[in-house]
Amino acid sequence: MMRALTILVPVLALLAAGPAAAETCAPWVDGATLGLERVLPPPPEPASPEAEADMKALRAAVAARTPADEARIESDITYTLDQFAGVLGPAYTAARAPRLAALVARLYKTSSAAVNAAKHAYQRPRPYTLDPGLRTFGDRSHSTSYPGGHAAFGTLTATMLAQIVPERRRALLARAQVYAHARTEAGTHFLTDLEAGRIAGMILAEVLLRDPGFRCDLAAATAEVRAAER
Repeated sequence: MMRALTILVPVLALLAAGPAAAETCAPWVDGATLGLERVLPPPPEPASPEAEADMKALRAAVAARTPADEARIESDITYTLDQFAGVLGPAYTAARAPRLAALVARLYKTSSAAVNAAKHAYQRPRPYTLDPGLRTFGDRSHSTSYPGGHAAFGTLTATMLAQIVPERRRALLARAQVYAHARTEAGTHFLTDLEAGRIAGMILAEVLLRDPGFRCDLAAATAEVRAAER
């Protein structure tokens, strides 16, 4: 966590720089232009002790995977608001809060664009590319590995939901970690991919919280949830 904070603080001015926008629900920042690859730490060098430790930890997680874990991994594959309903309750689902669900869907698009640009820059192979015999679970993505998209989305979404329900912040971030770690259990992401994804999610959250258009949309989604809770 200290590594993440050390990286996060000095890069915010770089990523969020720009003229102030009017307080309207204007378009958010384009994730693809953020340049996360300029500020994220690089992945371990191939064949380095760090890379070997990464693979060892992943193989251990895969070996420990149970049928119950696989059911959870399968349910955690989607990028939606409903992934956090177990923490927040039935008012925080697409059925009860469609505006908030739409905001979370847009968070996914923003984080995916930013993460995919960084993946393209780093070009880290997936674990199963390095070890084709790995006992993976679920589909094998054709994208590269670093940073992890589920970790970025989970951290970003948990942070934004905590703006609405600050008393559940710790539980939301814990849920985001479980959601992300499922990708290592599935054999599709290294632990360092997840760490970089969490850092990316933190950066994206801070950038968006400085964006007037996003704050406007978040306020509207918060009002919807407050009405649903009555």
